[in-house]
Amino acid sequence: MIKHSLCDEKVKFFVIKHHNYSFMNNKILKEIEKVPFTRDVKNMCRDSDGEIRVCGDSNVKALQTTGAIESKALSLLRQWICDTTNKIAQSFDFKILSYWVARYNKGDYTLSHAHIPAPFAFVYFLKSPIGSSPLVFSTSDRNIEPEEGNLIIFPGNLNHHVPKNECDGRIVFSGNLFPIY
Repeated sequence: MIKHSLCDEKVKFFVIKHHNYSFMNNKILKEIEKVPFTRDVKNMCRDSDGEIRVCGDSNVKALQTTGAIESKALSLLRQWICDTTNKIAQSFDFKILSYWVARYNKGDYTLSHAHIPAPFAFVYFLKSPIGSSPLVFSTSDRNIEPEEGNLIIFPGNLNHHVPKNECDGRIVFSGNLFPIY
């Protein structure tokens, strides 16, 4: 079931529970056990000439992946996220053009930021132990409590952050959705 809410910015965001999240999450977590995670990831941007360059540090102050991740279960999850977004948008088909997995331990956090120029961004909760920080829409202070299997889809220009985490092992899958023309 797709539920939507409004935050103080008066824009819709969506919270959708994966129908088989426990099985899906366990498969993904097992498949990414050997994937390297790193801190201090650099953001890559395309300049006006179309060249890709480093354009600053990641807003995620936790361990995260970079590049494509080989995982059958994660590929299935990506397809479900795209299908769900297509149902919501009803105008274009959407594709995930960038994604990452972030692992938050005690004291880790994410700075307030937006995903411009992405029309939509998403966060999917893979693991949310007690003490896991919420996703917070920064201007409205609207908290989305981390619940395993929940997918949050929101406008890419909506500022959001993650306060300091109070446990080890909060794991999310996040990314950007763009229309296919």
